[in-house]
Order: sequence, then C-alpha cells, then structure tokens
Amino acid sequence: MIIIKIIIGFISHLIINFLLLKKKFLLDDPNYLIHKKFVNNNNQIVLSGGLVFILLFLFFPTTSLNLKLFIFLIFLIGIISDLKILNVPSLRFLLQFLVVISFVYLLDIRISFTDLKYLDIILEYKICSILFSVFCILVLMNGSNFFDGLNTLVIGYFILVLFTLLTLTKLFNIDYDLTLINNLVPILLVILFFNFLNKSFIGDSGAYSISCLTGYICIDFFKNIQDFSVLFIVIILWYPAFETLFSIIRKILFKFNPIYPDNKHLHHYLYNFVNSRIKKSFFSNIIAANLINFYNLIIFIAAIFNYKNSFFLSFILGTNIIVYIYLYNILKNER
Repeated sequence: MIIIKIIIGFISHLIINFLLLKKKFLLDDPNYLIHKKFVNNNNQIVLSGGLVFILLFLFFPTTSLNLKLFIFLIFLIGIISDLKILNVPSLRFLLQFLVVISFVYLLDIRISFTDLKYLDIILEYKICSILFSVFCILVLMNGSNFFDGLNTLVIGYFILVLFTLLTLTKLFNIDYDLTLINNLVPILLVILFFNFLNKSFIGDSGAYSISCLTGYICIDFFKNIQDFSVLFIVIILWYPAFETLFSIIRKILFKFNPIYPDNKHLHHYLYNFVNSRIKKSFFSNIIAANLINFYNLIIFIAAIFNYKNSFFLSFILGTNIIVYIYLYNILKNER
C-alpha cells in the first residue's frame, strides 16, 4: 500500500512539475527572497511541493472535512505569498491567526493540560488554552518558514517528527490511530526526493501547510495519549520553535523588523561554512541541511527512549539551546 502511495505521489509530482514549467507558473524567483538566493542558482525551479502536498492530502479518504478545510485555507495563505500577491508579512500573519484560531475552536485542538503546574493553572481558562494552542501552531508555522532555506531541511525535519511518533507508538505499543501519519509520510518522501534533486521547492504554501498539519498531529497525539511528558512534544518540535524565538529576539535587539526575512539564520551560516570548504553550492546546500537533521535525529532517538522522563527531556532541551547559540556565534564569525 505504501509503495502504491509513493508511485501515485511520484507520478503526480512529475505531472504537476511539467504543467507548471510549461505554463511558467509558480516559478521560484531567487532574487525575491534574500534568504534563499543561494539555493536556486538561477535555474527554473517550481514551487510545486506545497501544491502536490495539498492535492494529495485532500484525497485522503479517512480525514475529516474540517481538517481538510483548515489545512487548505493555510495552504491558500501560503500560495498567495508564493505568487507575490500577499507581500505584507503583518497581513499574512493576521490571516494565519484568524484561520488558526477558528479551527482550534472548531476542531477542539486546544491544549488544556501540560503537567506543568503553573501553566496548567492558566490553561484552565478556555480562552487561555485556545490562545496558547494558536500561539504554538503559529510559532511552528512561521518557524518552519524561517528555516526553509536549504533543500530537504524543512521537509526532512517533519518526516523525522512523524517517524518519531510512529516509532514511539510501535515500540511501546501505544494505542493511537496512525492512519493520517501513514498517509502523510509517503507523500512527504516523494516531495523530499524532488527537493533533494533540486527539481522543486515546497514554497510558503508547503512550509505552512505541512508544519500546520504536523502541529495538529502532535497536539492530537498528546491529547489522546498523555502517558508521556509534554516535553517530548517540545523536543521533537524544538528547532522551528526556537528558530522563531531566537530570530525575533535577535532582530529586536538589532532594531530590525522581526517579521521580515533575512539571511542571518543558523542554517545560512552553516551553509556558508560548508560551502567555503567544498566550493560546490548544491552539495553544500544538501550537506548543511542534513547535518542539522542528523543532529535532530539523534535528539529524537534519545527522546523516544526517555519519553516519560521530564528531567532528562529538560536536559536535552537545554543542551539544544546551548548548542544552537554556541554554533550560531561560532559560524557567524567564520569567513
């Protein structure tokens, strides 16, 4: 069944790429986003990953219509950004907020319990739990867009997240419906393949919709199981979340608008460091992305075997933050 899904995804991706290139529609503009200039190298590459994802996702037979509508609206916000129709980040964020808060309420995916004493006191109030859930999803979405600057980085990261949930469920016989994840992973693997070959990018539409759906799955997983530390979910989503927080603080300190993109993220500096050694942009791109994802893979494996141990997970989270800040400062000063 998985093979059939991969074949369908592969053929769909080929057809969509062919049509978009023929019509010169949704072509990536390497000069439009400064933080992605080094990826394209002026080749004609289509932003087809998000389109492939949403078209196949909408055909999932067992997925609720409300969830499909939710992800589709998030996709639309991304696609109008990819088409440069919506160039105002503050307006884009407002649209995200309105869609997310509506569906957090409709889908009842608010986080009302974390096992963190003082936070749970606040989350007892329904409006607080709704706003907290909205905040978490928006941070994940925009953090994913922040670090979407290297081939395979974003798509590879979320595949690791989903595989981590699959592994945890299978390894410890956790009772959770894996249908959505099993449908999602083959599609993401196909998109990863085309992205690896530099044949397509996921664009804002892909980054927003894939991260939003993954966030929904993580919240639903925690709400339905709860027999593990909430820090396990924090660990598997730490990178886009911390990327957002660190980027906002950095821009505020240096008096830049925090909602506008730049090329001063960790993955940019890591790419520059790798590229200065091997002088091949495409390979530097892939190597830098996979170094980050390999690090996260190790972290996720450690989290799986300690999914109930809040103390150990806190230690991992603190270590991640220290490693991130240390590497950022080291790589930033590399020439």
